Amino acid sequence: MLKVEGLTMISARELRGRAWAKLGNGGWLMAVGAFGLYWLMGTVVAQVLTRIGVATGGIEVKALGEVLRTAGISLPPELPKELVEYAIPVTKPGYQLVQALVTVFMNGVLAAGWAVFTIAVMRNGANALQVFSGFPRFFTMGWLMLVQTVRIMLWSLLLLVPGLVAFYAYRMSFFLKADHPEWSAGKVLAESKRMMDGHKWRLAILDASFIGWWLTIPLTFGLSGLFVNPYLGVTFAAFYEDLLDREGA
Repeated sequence: MLKVEGLTMISARELRGRAWAKLGNGGWLMAVGAFGLYWLMGTVVAQVLTRIGVATGGIEVKALGEVLRTAGISLPPELPKELVEYAIPVTKPGYQLVQALVTVFMNGVLAAGWAVFTIAVMRNGANALQVFSGFPRFFTMGWLMLVQTVRIMLWSLLLLVPGLVAFYAYRMSFFLKADHPEWSAGKVLAESKRMMDGHKWRLAILDASFIGWWLTIPLTFGLSGLFVNPYLGVTFAAFYEDLLDREGA
C-alpha cells in the first residue's frame, strides 16, 4: 500500500493480485476463450477489409520492383528476380480513409465488448460471449472510439507529453460506457478525464509493471499472449473498480 495525501493507494502488485485471484478457479480457461474470440474477430475484420479493397480496386497488388521504381528508387541489378516480382498490396488513399474509419469503429466495438467482459470477471458474472456485446451498439461504440482517437491525436500534435496525458485521461472511457450505456461520448470522456485526475501516474506504473509479461509474447511466438492479454485486461478492470470504490468512499 502507498499513502498519498491521506488516501491509501493500492499498488500495481496488489491490483495484479486481485485480477489473478479473480481469474483463478477455472476463470483462466474462460478468459483465454474470450480473448481468443476477441482476437479472431479483429483478424476476420482485417481480412475482410483487405479482400473488399482488392475486389473494389481500393487495394492493388503490385510487384515490389514496380512499387520501388514508382517511388523513384533504383533497383540494383543483382537483386533476385523473386524479390523484384514479390507481390505486395498497395492501398489507394481513398480506401485508406475508409479502412481507417471502419477499423476505428470496429476497435470501438471490440473494446466495448472486452470492457464488459473484464468488468464482469471482477464482479463474478462473466461469460465469454460478452465480448460480442458491443455489436448491437456498433455506431455508438465506434463513435466513442473515433472521438477519443481524434482528441488524443490532436493533443499529440502539440507535443508527446500532452498526447500521453490525454491517452491516460481517457483510459476508463469504455469501462464507463459499459456501466453507463446511455451516456454520450462527450460525457463518457469528460467523466473518464475527471476520474483519472490524480491517477494517471498510477496507471502508467501499472502499465510498466507488465513489461516483463509483454516480453514473453515474442519469446513464445505469441502463445503467451493468450494468457497475458486477459490478465492485463482484468487488471485494468480492477483498477477501474478501485477508482469506483474511491468515488463511493
